[in-house]
Amino acid sequence: MSQITAVRTTILDATPLSQTLVTVTDSDGRTGVGETWWGIPNPERPSAGALPIASVVDDLLAPRVIGREAGDIGRLWFELWDWGYRYADQGIFPMALSGLDIALWDLLGMTLGTSVLQLLGGSRHDAVPAYASLPPLRDPELVVSETQRAVDVGITAVKLHEVTIDHVERLRRRFGVELAIMVDVNGHFDPIEAIAFGRQLADLGATWFEEPVRPMRDHRAMLRVKRESGVDIAAGENEYTLEDFERLLQSEAITYLQPEVTKIGGVTAAQRVATLAELHNVALSPHNFRPGPSLYASLAYGFASSATRWFEIPWVPDDRRFASDMPLPQLEDGHVLPPQSPGLGMDR
Repeated sequence: MSQITAVRTTILDATPLSQTLVTVTDSDGRTGVGETWWGIPNPERPSAGALPIASVVDDLLAPRVIGREAGDIGRLWFELWDWGYRYADQGIFPMALSGLDIALWDLLGMTLGTSVLQLLGGSRHDAVPAYASLPPLRDPELVVSETQRAVDVGITAVKLHEVTIDHVERLRRRFGVELAIMVDVNGHFDPIEAIAFGRQLADLGATWFEEPVRPMRDHRAMLRVKRESGVDIAAGENEYTLEDFERLLQSEAITYLQPEVTKIGGVTAAQRVATLAELHNVALSPHNFRPGPSLYASLAYGFASSATRWFEIPWVPDDRRFASDMPLPQLEDGHVLPPQSPGLGMDR
């Protein structure tokens, strides 16, 4: 078995939609590519938010794995988690671990000539519905045109990051009930405001209301919004540990669980969270707003879980491109198909 000889982070910051990649090289010269969370967007300094995360990869994790067996992914994950607990079990440390873990899974698949999905036991689904995830646009005409662009390629669901109801009303009038509409406000409202907004979403037949309140991990407030508005709640992108997810699920506040693979510790952690989703019988919808390794890692663990109901496809106007040019996955009739290529399946 090969050994890890190098770990390198690369921050792609050609646009505000930056990405932070982690590349692992083994003693046979093969590479695996992962991705860690990219930080809060900063148009003036796109790379700024990722710098502390990259430092954890380069200065804390890399020295502890170089020289180790590249295929010992589970052992390395638990050793690093146990060792790094004094730094944090939430936030920047598991974000960095995510990038390393995803890269190691990609490398293992490339080494064995098979997909990470197959390494996880194969797909539980022939295809999974996709939704086009739009950035905050604030322009009603642009929201409609971007939705139309998604519909034109067969996608029948969109997620808005808007905080006024007129955008949802406009889409419902234009596209009818055939279009599934999700709304993510990233904790914009207090509970009273969220209940009022949620009632409007329920009247318009929204599929879910995502992270409706601030702070975004206030499970009791989310439950209140769900009960008093009648709309389904989605959350989980800002949870980290297995215990965090268990508390969220025990609260019964959500219908859709949204782990973020670049935050929670990568594919190794995501498998465990997916099992919790199955145990609590909620719908799994992996959260992700970048193309590339983070998206394909989400597909791998998502297709491997029977609980998965939706995949998020990053969808931005042409003038707001991502820092990488990595392709989106194959879609057929608005559904994502299981990746087949070796590693994460990015066809790089």
